[in-house]
Amino acid sequence: MFNEINEGGLNRILSQRLGMQGAAAAPGVAPELFPTLTLENDRPEWGYLKGELLASAYVFRGAVAGQTSMAQLYLPATSNSILVVEKMMFHGTQDMRWARGVGISAGLAGWAAQNTATRDFRWPAQRTQGIIEINANAVAPSVNHTLGISTIAQVIDVAIVITPGTSLVLFTGAVNNSVNATLMWRERVALPGELV
Repeated sequence: MFNEINEGGLNRILSQRLGMQGAAAAPGVAPELFPTLTLENDRPEWGYLKGELLASAYVFRGAVAGQTSMAQLYLPATSNSILVVEKMMFHGTQDMRWARGVGISAGLAGWAAQNTATRDFRWPAQRTQGIIEINANAVAPSVNHTLGISTIAQVIDVAIVITPGTSLVLFTGAVNNSVNATLMWRERVALPGELV
């Protein structure tokens, strides 16, 4: 009912301003209005008011002879947060893959943590729940499913949801290559029913 009232008011205003007669004005101009309304309802700086944190990390694992380099954005199983990766930037020309991982429990020892940072400077710099870890191993990581492959330096706009106990794993398609990337994500406390 509320939306119908709003639409009626919008129709009247648009009809008056645009001089449109006959049919309702709102459906005719909706394609032009919708992107503007969507952007105004989801401005990045308003995320702070909802407890949403913008975060990023530069990820680098140098090449190791005879080994696959890898990195992961890991959310600990004890966390009550949810992460949404928004963008991945691969720096280099080596074959890079990304996949759903299973975090530290994948059985690979020697993960080393790297720093993450908030992109909204109102939050403390190291407040993120997401953990960036790097590693190298003689075999590729055990992953549930490879989500994509990049063979050139590129920016990938993507939405990947990471829940507690899981990770996004980046790894090279061949040995003797480095992982060199930037990840950007949003992070917030999960709502009831979001974690299954």
